[in-house]
Amino acid sequence: MAALSEHAAKAGLMTRFLLQRRFRRVAWRDWVADRIASRVGRGPVSGSPQAQAAAAALDTDGFAMTPWLMTPERVEEMRRYFAGHPSFNPYKPEHGTFQAPEQAPAGTHIAHFRPDVVVNAPHAFAIANDPAVLEAVQGALGCKPTISYMAAWWSIAGHEQGQHAELFHRDYDDWRFIKLFVYLTDVDAGAGPHIYVRGSHREDRLMPIRRYSDAEVETAFGRERFVQFEGAAGTSFLENTFGLHRGLPARQTPRLIFQVVYCQGPILYGPLRPIVEAGRVARGLTLDPHINRVYLRA
Repeated sequence: MAALSEHAAKAGLMTRFLLQRRFRRVAWRDWVADRIASRVGRGPVSGSPQAQAAAAALDTDGFAMTPWLMTPERVEEMRRYFAGHPSFNPYKPEHGTFQAPEQAPAGTHIAHFRPDVVVNAPHAFAIANDPAVLEAVQGALGCKPTISYMAAWWSIAGHEQGQHAELFHRDYDDWRFIKLFVYLTDVDAGAGPHIYVRGSHREDRLMPIRRYSDAEVETAFGRERFVQFEGAAGTSFLENTFGLHRGLPARQTPRLIFQVVYCQGPILYGPLRPIVEAGRVARGLTLDPHINRVYLRA
């Protein structure tokens, strides 16, 4: 019975995923997302200046820095934790796992950690449930968010040409979604910084689902709108990745990143059933059951 239930849930998420990918006008997507939001409803709003400023920046620019989120202690504990676990190339899983980024097989650009490793990382749920982050995301989504997916990965050093998500693209993960990025290593121009085209989340240009060259994006939007995110370990930002973006290949040094995806509900590539006992999450955290329902069992 459980297997049938999971199969039905996956089929429903697949239908939703494929349907929304066919809608490639901002106004159309907003129309549907607004109606989903009205059914979900909103949570409480504190009026936090940090949250209000981040929500406003997400609306106008498509991204917002979150400088309050990370402490040196959080960064160090998370980086040490991930260094103790193996990762793998999601595009070539047959290559197996490796313990450190310098041990990655030749040709590996990206190395992900297993989902169970990610959710058990120190501070993962505290970061994902930061009150100001959740309030800013709620403002962007129009409803109480769902933590739909969490991930962490290495960008492997030694590459000049980009592959896959290292080329400009739009994400079509759901009708409306916001992603949180946290750098766990120092990121300069040689460590694969993230690039975003400011305001592109509100414009119907370069909408087909494919990878785009820098020249195509520059012609459509102008290079002056490219924002390159460099910073010390602990740099973090929210982003509407329906806007055009890419991660530069890491040419000289590897980049370790933690990510949280917030949507209006569960999504296709998240867990089909909760995988963490609520009682195992660090004490002192107050976790909303709706926001955390994809990952936490009561």
